[in-house]
Amino acid sequence: MDEDVGKQKIDEELGVFINPKTDFGFHRVFSNQKMMISFLNEVVMPEEKTCGQITSVSYLPSEHFGELEDEHHVIFDTRCRTGEGEDVVVEMQNARPMNFGSRLIFYSTYPIRSQAPPRKRKRKGKNGKKPQKWYYDLKAVYMVAIVNFPMLKGKKTKDIVIDWVRLMSVKTKQCFSDKLNFVIVDLTKFNKEESELKTLQDCWLYTLKHAEKLKERPKKIKNKLFIDLYECILQTNKLTQEEMEIYNKSVIEMKNLGLFTDYAKMEGIEIGRIEGIGIGEKRGIEIGRNEGIGIGRSEGIGIGEKRGIEITQIQTVIAAANKGISLEDISDFTGLSVKQIYKILSNKK
Repeated sequence: MDEDVGKQKIDEELGVFINPKTDFGFHRVFSNQKMMISFLNEVVMPEEKTCGQITSVSYLPSEHFGELEDEHHVIFDTRCRTGEGEDVVVEMQNARPMNFGSRLIFYSTYPIRSQAPPRKRKRKGKNGKKPQKWYYDLKAVYMVAIVNFPMLKGKKTKDIVIDWVRLMSVKTKQCFSDKLNFVIVDLTKFNKEESELKTLQDCWLYTLKHAEKLKERPKKIKNKLFIDLYECILQTNKLTQEEMEIYNKSVIEMKNLGLFTDYAKMEGIEIGRIEGIGIGEKRGIEIGRNEGIGIGRSEGIGIGEKRGIEITQIQTVIAAANKGISLEDISDFTGLSVKQIYKILSNKK
């Protein structure tokens, strides 16, 4: 009885549907072959004019080690291979990590290198003939990043929900190779309401962005696959107690992620520094004017600059702390001791 009450309480806290942007929700949705095939056909491949419909996928190991023992290894969210032999890696990223673009490029090297046949030291094969020479006949690789932050900024990209990045000639704008493809699915730029959903692509994007906030399956979504998605895969009441606890932990980790990435720390410190400098300069000038009365304009400005620097440090500390930056990181950036920072924060009111 107590177990049922506990499950009901967690159900109420987490909502009707699982958040597909969490690690738990992502794997629950995309480990299903039908869902993965639909997502690739409706969201990823429509931009690829030369690619036909994907009819089958096979999942590959998500963890990949380097060729050397001490070489870096990667863990993909999910990796699969289409019936045509093309590799597709799908990643979900809710908070901007450091050098995310470079990370995607690095990740792409693994499925590319895995296409090379194993090196054969013997000149002849088992049948006495020379092994067939490999001519770098690569299959296409698709690195799909579903992001919950604006990865590409600027006026030209503000309305682009799905963007493709390929190797191309800078001068002629012609494609250099279609073997390496980066597909950015930016959920922050998808702004359609339920009443505006028309295509299966719309349904996928709407579900990925809003599922955990919904009380029932959107009435505009009537496709059988999506009915199964909402009623069988995403409903929290379909989870066991153990699965519910794992999902709850996944939700907490997702909420905390944005505060603890290296990018977030640096961004918070920089915002704090800029805000602190602005406030410090303004107040420093005011103090300089007040204290400068009677001792001359130049001396007043000098005092103002000195006091402005002090105030800048205080405002930087407060702004950075409000962004969730640790005292140690603030100390490294400002040069103040942890004790001094603690004193500033204790007296900030």
